[in-house]
Amino acid sequence: MIGTYATYRNIVNNMNRTLNSLIKQPQVERETEYYARCIMSITSVDAFLKDDRLYSYAMCAWGLKDMTYAKGFMRKVLTDHEFAGGLIDKRYQAFAEAFNFVKYGNEATQKDSATRTTVNKYMQQTLEVQAGEKNEGTRLALYFDRTVSEMVRTKRMSEESWCYQIISDKALREVVFTALDIPENIGASDIEAQKKMIESRMSRKDIIDPHRLEKFIARFSAMYDARNRPDVSPALSLLQDSQIALGISEETLIAMQSLRCGI
Repeated sequence: MIGTYATYRNIVNNMNRTLNSLIKQPQVERETEYYARCIMSITSVDAFLKDDRLYSYAMCAWGLKDMTYAKGFMRKVLTDHEFAGGLIDKRYQAFAEAFNFVKYGNEATQKDSATRTTVNKYMQQTLEVQAGEKNEGTRLALYFDRTVSEMVRTKRMSEESWCYQIISDKALREVVFTALDIPENIGASDIEAQKKMIESRMSRKDIIDPHRLEKFIARFSAMYDARNRPDVSPALSLLQDSQIALGISEETLIAMQSLRCGI
């Protein structure tokens, strides 16, 4: 079987083609068409929360699908930006800013953040979910790359907050714990203990620099395969981890794995 890192790189390197194929899937096309057609007619938080299809689409797009049921909580997020900004998980603040009824009123859904940006995010989220159906490690790698890069771009990865951002996001934390070989039971510790453990094994520079971020994802992928995918050669995982420095192409890695498996 092809390793996590080779699969991740293949998707990233062919992102446009993959997304073009994704939009043609019936359910994705149907829900996206409905969202694009109807979202700009929404003029209030109440109307937004009442339309389950629009609301669910938006929640999925902004990485909050697991909280779709919590409409009371999300109403507070959308109507009280001080509350949203005070939450450790900054995805809620990003959602409130994307659908900023507090600032823009009935024009909130006319903004790019509520239209084009949300559709793009939905497509990316759906791509990651479908990748995860074949290999959860690939989904985590794609999510980590996208989310961390966006946090860096929007200045949400400060020296003071970067560790808290990782701890507050289950998927980000899983990638970091796996890459650093941190025992799972540490996740049950208090936040400060988790922060201390992470900071003792990595620095902020490991993820804010694009080249070092890529190497970190490769490291995660190798560790993930070692733990979860006995069908992947440990030697191949090490090669994947060194791919950037050694200049080994994804095609070569795939060919090597095919030979090993007798394909």
